[in-house]
Amino acid sequence: MKKLLALVALITVISAPAWAEDQDPLEQKIAKVREEISLTNLINGLNLTEQQLTDLISTLSEVQEMRKSYREKHRALGEEILRSFEDLKKNLENGPKLPQEVEKQAGGYNERAKELGEEFKKKLAPYQEKVESVLTEAQKLVIDDFKPCLLPPKSQKNPVRVGQAKSNEQAIEHLRKLREVPQDVYEQKRENILNRYFSKFEDKKGKMNEDEKAREKKRLFDLADRVRSMSAEDFELNKDDLAEEFIIKDRAEELETQLKDILEYRHKDKGGLNKIGRFFLKPEMLGILETRLNTLKNFKPSEPANLDNIKTAPEPKKK
Repeated sequence: MKKLLALVALITVISAPAWAEDQDPLEQKIAKVREEISLTNLINGLNLTEQQLTDLISTLSEVQEMRKSYREKHRALGEEILRSFEDLKKNLENGPKLPQEVEKQAGGYNERAKELGEEFKKKLAPYQEKVESVLTEAQKLVIDDFKPCLLPPKSQKNPVRVGQAKSNEQAIEHLRKLREVPQDVYEQKRENILNRYFSKFEDKKGKMNEDEKAREKKRLFDLADRVRSMSAEDFELNKDDLAEEFIIKDRAEELETQLKDILEYRHKDKGGLNKIGRFFLKPEMLGILETRLNTLKNFKPSEPANLDNIKTAPEPKKK
């Protein structure tokens, strides 16, 4: 039985290698545009200089040529793989007993395809280093914090928040309303106000366990009391940090972040691509950078206004 399962796994569609293209036209177009949008959001947060763009385009052009070479190798191997797998499938339809030659041939082609993919990944590593050498440390931090997204963030005041980062404005507005509520009303409605906040969170994210909810409620009640006792000046100075504290801590998201950190470490440990490589060495990135460079080159700042020609409003007549 184990042997049969292993053979069935061989005829499963091989994951498209990094240089290959999907064949479903509509889904391919949608996925490509979505990828380009997400990468454009990242580039918008990096403020790359014209020289940086030029250097990156040079590196990615080399990667593109190498990708074409491997795509051709894979296509040449692909016809042989298809014939071998179709032969394997036809034999499996008659039962688990297979001719030794069919089994050996299918397994061999499967391994050759995997080896070709691994060989390509290893050759990408030096190009990742070239990309890293072009970027500043601040830009690397932005990339490290970036999460693929379709829509740009509402606020990009802090460039590290590019991607899925959310604006604090809504949380700040909630805190302002909490400060404005009269004390007697606040004491009566305090529990209901935060219960509604938790209900909205759970509707969107899923139910929290009771211990987790109790800890978060106490933390937010204490925060609300502290916010109400602050002076207007202190609140305005600290509103962004307070808004961060006012967000309900999502244990699932924290665990997901930890898992991503572990996977990132494993990628580096095995000589694989880190986040910089996985974003910048995608096929779509070259065109995005070329478009951005053309935009910068064609950008012409408007002529400064001649203040002498600006007419001032007439002074009001004295009564």
